[in-house]
Amino acid sequence: MALAPRFPDLKANLDVTYGTFGTLVGFGTFGAFLSLMTMGHFIHKIGTFPVLFSSVAVMIACLLVISNTHSPNIFFVANFIFGMSWSSYHISVNTQTMHRQREFAANVIPFLHGMWTLGAVLSALVATLIANDVSLAWHMNTMGIIVGFIMLVTIVKIKALCIPARDVRDEDGAIGFVEMIKSFRIDWILSSAYLSVLLVEITVGDWSALFMRDILGQEKGVSIVPYLVFMTSMIIGRLGYHRVMKGRDELSVVRAFIIIGGIFFTSFIGLSAFLSSVNTTLALLALLAAFFSGGLGSSFLGPYLFSFAAKRSPRPDSVALAELSATNTALTFLTKLVLAWVAQVAGLAFALLIPGLAFLVVAFYIRAVMKSPEKS
Repeated sequence: MALAPRFPDLKANLDVTYGTFGTLVGFGTFGAFLSLMTMGHFIHKIGTFPVLFSSVAVMIACLLVISNTHSPNIFFVANFIFGMSWSSYHISVNTQTMHRQREFAANVIPFLHGMWTLGAVLSALVATLIANDVSLAWHMNTMGIIVGFIMLVTIVKIKALCIPARDVRDEDGAIGFVEMIKSFRIDWILSSAYLSVLLVEITVGDWSALFMRDILGQEKGVSIVPYLVFMTSMIIGRLGYHRVMKGRDELSVVRAFIIIGGIFFTSFIGLSAFLSSVNTTLALLALLAAFFSGGLGSSFLGPYLFSFAAKRSPRPDSVALAELSATNTALTFLTKLVLAWVAQVAGLAFALLIPGLAFLVVAFYIRAVMKSPEKS
């Protein structure tokens, strides 16, 4: 997550257009999709430890290449492999977690989601503080080596706790390739809603710093602030979810979050683009308001909708979740390409409006998502 706030520096290194840059970044998602479709098979064969260790080692190596190269071709290959390794790590960690949850009857996945969000915020905060004084290469090289070393040492330390191949089950989330492709089904209603919610987060991560630098003309350190504001508002929303939901109709609360978040996100993005040539300070404030409302509106909806995958599917929970992940990774890849070339042709501000509008549309069919028709 430390790399996303520094995308303007990454784009400058490659010296490419919005469309080309978005395409190069998007192919990392395609690598993640291939990993989602196949990595469960390898975990069944060799267990979680080899996958955890090798995926981290490859991921850090690719991060160093991505941060230092000036060649779009090298970036393309490294980012593709980076996407595969990141997804492999994600699958193996989830497999390990779900297995231990069943073993100890303790739900720790929400805690891991919270730690991920905290890590993202801290990464963005560090990037904000050092962006003006530290180059992209020094930032990523130092962080990559230190974090990579800590992760690899930690994985070696917990080797005895890792699941051997003989104990891996589909219920742990490591779905074998044959099981994955056998009667693969797509829940289009749920997938479209889930994608629309995630698009807000994905777009902010990919394009917010570029909008700040290229449209509003802000310096490096300030350009990362909107991403930090967005992630902070997501934390606020997730922490306050149960308090807001208590004693209220679930559908009404979810729909309200979608409508308010979508309207404010799109309205303030448009206002920021309009004010960019009039008053950059007001434009910056409008952009911060857009990302705060977008983060708050979508804060808990991603994990919330993800939970409906198992409820709506007649197949085992782990298979349903794997199908949703694979489907939305593929759709995210295609959507990233579309947004990249919309930004190239129609402008970055127009491209940022699309996720907000898509998010807003979810309010009109969220009731259908929550009905769980396949199991009724």
